[in-house]
Amino acid sequence: MTPIPGPTAEEQVAFLGKIERLLAEGQFVATYKYALLLAIADLAVKHGRDDGGELDLPIRAIAAEFIELYWRQAAPYGNAVADGGYNILQQNTGRQAAIVSIVENLRQAHGTLIRARQSAAWDAAVTEAARLVRDMPLWRLQRLRNEVLDFLYAASPVAGNVRLKPGVAANLRRFHAIIVRLAQTEWMHFIQSLPANSQLLGPTSDLDQFLFGADRSALLRMAAPLADVQKGQCLYCQRRVDSGDIDHFVPWSRYPRDLAHNLVLAHKQCNRHKSDLLAAETHLDRWLARNQIHGDAIGEAARTANVIVDLPGTVSVAGWAYAHCANLHAATWLQGDEVEPLSGRWQSLLIGYR
Repeated sequence: MTPIPGPTAEEQVAFLGKIERLLAEGQFVATYKYALLLAIADLAVKHGRDDGGELDLPIRAIAAEFIELYWRQAAPYGNAVADGGYNILQQNTGRQAAIVSIVENLRQAHGTLIRARQSAAWDAAVTEAARLVRDMPLWRLQRLRNEVLDFLYAASPVAGNVRLKPGVAANLRRFHAIIVRLAQTEWMHFIQSLPANSQLLGPTSDLDQFLFGADRSALLRMAAPLADVQKGQCLYCQRRVDSGDIDHFVPWSRYPRDLAHNLVLAHKQCNRHKSDLLAAETHLDRWLARNQIHGDAIGEAARTANVIVDLPGTVSVAGWAYAHCANLHAATWLQGDEVEPLSGRWQSLLIGYR
C-alpha cells in the first residue's frame, strides 16, 4: 500500500490559521464547539495517523468524550450562595446546556465517572449526548459569521461517523497542544463572560484548574498502589521514594488527561527536572514493562480512585508523543539536567508492546 504523504508545511500553517479563525470568528452561544474541537483532537491522537489520510470518528465516541469533558464542569463551583447551596457554572447564553443535565444525572446517580461508565445508564447517556452532538455543534463548528470554513470534516455524518478530511487527523496530532490551549482558553473566557456566572466567579484565580486541571485528589489516591507496583521506587532513578510525586509519564502539558497507566511514582527532584519533557527511551522501556506486568493491578486501583483506565489508548498517546518528539528532533530527559535525543529505539519498544 502506497503511503499517503502528510500535510506540507504550507498546509500545516493554513490549518492553524483556520483553527484560529474558527475560535475568533465563530458565533458561540454555548461551549459545545470548544468541546467538539477538543474531542476530535483527542480522538485523532488516539486513533489517527501522521499521514495525509482521512479518519472516521464514531459520533458515539465523540459523545463519550463530551461526557468526560463536562464531568468536572458539572460539579458545583464557588462559594455557597444565599440558600447555602452551590451552583453549577452556566455553559450557555440562554438555558443551561443540555449536556450538563446529562452529566449531572450521571453524577448524582453514580458519583464518579468510572462508576458511571460501568453502569447500565452509560449507553443511554452516550446515545443522548450523541444526539446533541449531531443536532448542535457538529454542523455549526465550521460556520463563521459570513462564511462556512469547511476544512475539518464533511458536513453530513456517514453511517454514524464523522469523516475527518485528508490530512486533518495528522494536523490535529501535530498541533494538539496548541489547539488544546487555544480551545481551553476561549472556553474559560466564554464562561467568564456570562452574566449568570459573575456571582459565582468573583475575583477567582482557580477557574482554569477547576475546568481543566488534573484531579489532585484522585492522583493522591493512586500514590499507594503505584508505590506497591513500583516496589517503593522512583520509576526514573530507581531509588527508594519516601515522599514523592505522582507524575504524568507523557507530560500533562502535552496530553492533559488523567489516564491511569500514564501515572508513575517519582522523586520530587526527578519530577521537577523532567518537567514537560518526554522521558528518555530507557525510562520508556521501564514504563512499558511496568504496565505490561502490573497493568491489571493499576487498572483495578484506578477504578477505585476514579481515574480513567484505557491502557491501549495510553500506549497510543505515548506513540503519538514520541513520534512528535522525533519529528521535531527534540531532546528527552535522562536524569538531572541531562537530556538526550531519541535513537529510534522507541519505535521498536512501542511496536513490541502492542
